[in-house]
Amino acid sequence: MKKVLFQLLALLCILSCSEDLTDYYTRLDERSAANEALKKKNDDLSSANDALAKRNADIAAMNARLKLEGQELFEKLLSLEASTRMSTPKLLSFEFVTADNSSLSQNVVGEIVGDSIIDCWIPKMMSDKFLIPRYKFAGTLVTIDGMEAESGVTMFDFGKPVILTVHTSVKSVSYKLYVHAYTGLPIMWIYTVGGAPIVSRDEYINGNMILTEDSKTRGPGDVLRANLQIKGRGNYNWNQSPKKSYRLKFTEKVSLFGEHKDKSWVLVPNYTDKSALRNHIALYLGKMSNLEYTSSSHFVELILNGQYNGMYQVCEKMKISNHRVAVGDDGFLLEVTMRAAQKGLIYFYVNHMTNPISIEDPDVTEGDDNYNYAKAHVANADAVLYSDYFKDPTRGWRAYFDMDSFVEWYLVNEIAHNTDAAMLHSCFMHFKRGGKIAMGPIWDFDIAFGNTDYFDRGPYDFWIKKSDWISRMFNDPVFVAKVKERYDYFYSRKADIMREIDETAVYLKWSAYENENRWHTFYEYALPNYEVWGSYYNEVQSVKEWLNSRMDWLKVEFDKM
Repeated sequence: MKKVLFQLLALLCILSCSEDLTDYYTRLDERSAANEALKKKNDDLSSANDALAKRNADIAAMNARLKLEGQELFEKLLSLEASTRMSTPKLLSFEFVTADNSSLSQNVVGEIVGDSIIDCWIPKMMSDKFLIPRYKFAGTLVTIDGMEAESGVTMFDFGKPVILTVHTSVKSVSYKLYVHAYTGLPIMWIYTVGGAPIVSRDEYINGNMILTEDSKTRGPGDVLRANLQIKGRGNYNWNQSPKKSYRLKFTEKVSLFGEHKDKSWVLVPNYTDKSALRNHIALYLGKMSNLEYTSSSHFVELILNGQYNGMYQVCEKMKISNHRVAVGDDGFLLEVTMRAAQKGLIYFYVNHMTNPISIEDPDVTEGDDNYNYAKAHVANADAVLYSDYFKDPTRGWRAYFDMDSFVEWYLVNEIAHNTDAAMLHSCFMHFKRGGKIAMGPIWDFDIAFGNTDYFDRGPYDFWIKKSDWISRMFNDPVFVAKVKERYDYFYSRKADIMREIDETAVYLKWSAYENENRWHTFYEYALPNYEVWGSYYNEVQSVKEWLNSRMDWLKVEFDKM
């Protein structure tokens, strides 16, 4: 019985164990499948990693290649830049900065004009111009007046123009460097179209002007912009002087410095007058006189096509108009000038005037009605002046010539000992049709007041008194009496004249030195200057001393008459 029971139990165990193994094998199969899936996933990841590693290797190889190519290109560019620097030296920028120059109130950027000029404008006057420049350039070396310069380090004296040179081993290029200071004068900028040079006295070229009357405030009301045409003018100033004279013709009438509007103005350079005062003094005398009209004038700094051109006088061009030479629509403005033919003017002669008389205004042709009338009118007056009855009060010379205008014109030119006014050049007269011939306006005094080394410069002689027409008028006691009377008036104003010289010299002082910086004339002899006085102060003193002696001498001589 026990044996049978044991066998039954063993059978039950076997049956029980058989069920457990089946489940086990099932789970084992599931695990095996999961392991296979995980292995496949790992194999896929491994393949992806291999592909990524290959891609990274390819990118690294590409980067290496690009780096090499970039380095080669960079080296080529460096070589090209170096080659360019070596072959084409060039200044790229120029400035003075406050960090280097404590005397400056603000940074100053220079203007490079073309390939030869550098213009710098300092905002205020300085006792000296010892400054440290900064600059950029294409080249290997920069020198200033032959001395090696280091940007931001080396100090130089810019009181006079210096030469800045950019060097390479092959060649060099030089710039003339001007360091200007605002002088207190108005500033006139003139730009021609395309920067065209002004090369003719006959042909205008187009341009535009900007006039800043107050160079410090530069308020909106201080700036005038206008279109114009410009050409050369003058004889000596055009043909021989490096500083040229110009004529301006605006497209519309403009008022410069509050003067009457007009299209026609001139720029007078005063190159031969180192004091720059002689024309101004004469025009001051003209305004003081009883002459009907004397041109206004105002000093400016002229910047022409970006380059500082020095101090100029802006004057009204003499012409027939209601506010200038007022002789009506059919009147005449004439000029005695020995260069009439040379200047291509329309002119005529009369018996007792050595030099020709040109018709300045209106435009005429030789032989037309206006030409014939003007010639006949002046020839008739000339004949009466030299007639036996020339002193007759009703039919003598005073019936044909406006004596008062001749007296005023004579005295201004005699006081100035104006070389040209001895009926040589710039001796203007005018008349209304059917009216008396009046002398004036006065003009052209740059070689007056003792500023010439040819003829007798005075101050101790008569000059205009010896000339055509005037010498004949001195034979009339009425004319002499009027001369003496009016000279006493001018002499009584001598203190005013000297004060005007002093005040104008103070006003022009800094501009005179900037003009010297541009043209360096103070210590140079140039025709027709009589002497070299050196500094601006010496030039002014020379004018004052000469004029004082001149007026005293004339007072004694006129009192004798």
